[in-house]
Amino acid sequence: MKRFITRLAVIVAAGSIAVVLPASSASAINRVSCTETGYLTVHNAGGSLCFANAGVESVAIYGVDRIWTGNNKVTLEYVPRLGAPATSETVEKWSFGKVTGEPIHKITKIRIW
Repeated sequence: MKRFITRLAVIVAAGSIAVVLPASSASAINRVSCTETGYLTVHNAGGSLCFANAGVESVAIYGVDRIWTGNNKVTLEYVPRLGAPATSETVEKWSFGKVTGEPIHKITKIRIW
């Protein structure tokens, strides 16, 4: 009986910890105002979108013509032009890129390292 109570106490304690600790988010990327040069900045005809913090986020950003990585190593998954297969590219910190030719059709995923 003593062994049963000990096991029960361990199970209850483990369950309590699981209830008390919040589930961690797989994506910690935040959309922020474009007030600092350290943010990932994505430019298109509609203006600029800025992101901060590490994580992965699915997005739908069309017509991208410039990217500034700021203080972030970034992997972008994108469709270069309508009908083309998706591809990805990793860009190092403090890199500014201008898309040559026509703008990127759609960025579908952002990963900030």
